[in-house]
Amino acid sequence: MLKLITENREIFGLIVLLGASAVASLLYHWIFICNHLLRHGSRLPTGLLFWRVFSELRRYKEITTRDAKPLTHYYLGFILTWFTLLLAFATALRIAWVQSHPSGY
Repeated sequence: MLKLITENREIFGLIVLLGASAVASLLYHWIFICNHLLRHGSRLPTGLLFWRVFSELRRYKEITTRDAKPLTHYYLGFILTWFTLLLAFATALRIAWVQSHPSGY
């Protein structure tokens, strides 16, 4: 598997892009969304559990709507999270495709 990734520049580029996207999405979520939620009374595994990202975004949207603030951070976090998930899915499909179709095929 490691040989497949290092020899195929396309897959290597997708994995690097996926890593950068995941780090950016997590940092954005922790810096903006979780910080705002913690100031409004949330407790601490906020932002540490990846399966709670969408529920935390929903709570952030409710709080900012209630306070009549713009939802820019909500939409950017939502788009970044979905982009990362779809990129991970597309990268996994590409790796599966390259593994099932050797270069001499």
